[in-house]
Amino acid sequence: MNAPALFEYGIHTEQSDIRAHVSVVHRSLYVFQTHRAVTQIQRKADSSEPYPIRGAGQPGIDGLTATGWCVPPGDIPGLRVIQWPFRGWDGFAGNLSTSDKGKRAVDIVVDVMSRGYFPLWVNASEDERREVQIQGVDIVVNCNARVQVKCDYKSGPRPLGYGNLFLQRSERNPLRLI
Repeated sequence: MNAPALFEYGIHTEQSDIRAHVSVVHRSLYVFQTHRAVTQIQRKADSSEPYPIRGAGQPGIDGLTATGWCVPPGDIPGLRVIQWPFRGWDGFAGNLSTSDKGKRAVDIVVDVMSRGYFPLWVNASEDERREVQIQGVDIVVNCNARVQVKCDYKSGPRPLGYGNLFLQRSERNPLRLI
């Protein structure tokens, strides 16, 4: 029997600016600029030691539902680790559906953002207009960031985690869930 086809879809095809991988086992977030991770994957692909590609599945589904590169967090330039021992972790379990895990991960990221702990890479410049500076404004910040959230359940250091982030390369959606 042939395995169902996986489609190219992942970090290298999405339109995000920032990624937040939520590690349940470490109660932390790994946040980085998407383009930096993609560049690192490409750099390693051109070397003699590319990142390993592993498969992943979903509970109750036969066969792989995704593949991804296993990338040590320290390899991604500018990656920030946010320890988040606060709300959102209760009820998080490995046997939840991928949709439930994803929803819980998004809720945690929204909580981190709303409390001001989420890093955002912005465009900033000094506003040299005299009338603006008189009003007490020195810097104008623009941020229109698109954030992709991934529940990367066991990401992060061993022994609790598997030592890497799983950066998706391909997938299939057998349950037709968003």
